[in-house]
Amino acid sequence: MKVFEKIRDGILDVVFPARCVGCGEEGYYICRRCEGFMGESALICPLCQQSSLTGERHENCGSLYGLEGLASMWEYEGVVKGLLHTIKYNGVVHAAAEMVWRAYIDMADDIMRFSAFLSYLFSKNTCITYVPMFKKKERKRGFNQAAVFAREIGKIAGKDVVSLLEKIGDTKPQVDLTKEERLQNVRGTFRFNAQYSKPNSEKIPNILIPKNLVLVDDVWTTGATIKECCKVLKKAGVQNVWGFTVARTP
Repeated sequence: MKVFEKIRDGILDVVFPARCVGCGEEGYYICRRCEGFMGESALICPLCQQSSLTGERHENCGSLYGLEGLASMWEYEGVVKGLLHTIKYNGVVHAAAEMVWRAYIDMADDIMRFSAFLSYLFSKNTCITYVPMFKKKERKRGFNQAAVFAREIGKIAGKDVVSLLEKIGDTKPQVDLTKEERLQNVRGTFRFNAQYSKPNSEKIPNILIPKNLVLVDDVWTTGATIKECCKVLKKAGVQNVWGFTVARTP
């Protein structure tokens, strides 16, 4: 599968070379000029969604099944929204590598703000997982964009990417739902992948349930989906979960 993906990406690069989603300049999906329009997303506490200097959960926002923190890179608008749509709906999945590298460079340039997340990501006991898609929809699209981003992050951090969750129910698109409807829409639609709770798993030998996880998705709006996934992971025995999204709705 990976060989096929490399061949496909190589053909796409020749037939459809990367062009900036902002101005059309050839070379990168977001050119040097247009990267100035990538709005930086303020870091927030994932529970109360108020400002947090490092994205960590506020001490007074305790939750048994809540996220420890949230790192979102850019505001979901303009060229960022355009590139995410290009990846998600046009199937240009190799553009995800460019976005993740930009994210990593931006985090390194703003090390104080992202210190908590980077320290957690690169710690010894951290693995990476992602928000799953309903299998029928994933087969139709051909990929899961959250998994694509997770794999690119794993390459940079040198971390295992594990499929710990399954989506067992189809849901309405979240985009047109209210906050309350979003919460109801995803409730009970995810479950823990049972193979990772069995000893001597073939996929990850000698690992049962990871202690620390980074949970990846493309966009954070109300956080309903990631919060539901986090609850399932923690009920299965995961101790700590940080969320990472490429973008956040302002």
